[in-house]
Amino acid sequence: MNEELREYLWDGEVVRWSGRSAPVPLLSQRERGKILVRWAITLVCISTLLGIYSTGSDALSGKFAALVTLVAALVIAMPWLERWSVMGMKYFVTDRRAILLTRDKSVYYMELDEVDDVKRVCLQPEADALVMGSAIFEDADRQPRFRACNPKTDLQSAEGQDRAAGLVFYGLRDAEFVEALLRRSVSDERAEAI
Repeated sequence: MNEELREYLWDGEVVRWSGRSAPVPLLSQRERGKILVRWAITLVCISTLLGIYSTGSDALSGKFAALVTLVAALVIAMPWLERWSVMGMKYFVTDRRAILLTRDKSVYYMELDEVDDVKRVCLQPEADALVMGSAIFEDADRQPRFRACNPKTDLQSAEGQDRAAGLVFYGLRDAEFVEALLRRSVSDERAEAI
């Protein structure tokens, strides 16, 4: 277990499962169409913007062209950045929480009694995403990799930005086992609360 997590565990908290994202191709079956459409739209928009700007003035501003090109490069690079980020994530289920440890050592968690539902999203034949918290079901269905990289948190909360309203464990080979573990843990937590 990581030292970063050991420092973050609450007193008496026990890790029941830990895992990482399985290698998922950049242009997986599920993401390919969305990524290609995003790239095509970006290239059309950038070409149109530069074309309109260059016809409207005598000389194309180098700063404007650089800014537009930078924005386009970021949009085009986003799938690689998301994949790189996801491949560095570590996931944990304890007896009290579901915890996500990011590549940059940020920690996000959901207490098990706050997980209102769990949903499995098929990514490819051998790996799934596990979505916790119905508040992000729609987002996770459309953009599971993005939502995995950007856990939903309440920025206004006094409890801190590490407490999530929704988490995605992305690219799990044993998603069925983890889903059953979470469902069992969530029902145990609710039974104890009653």
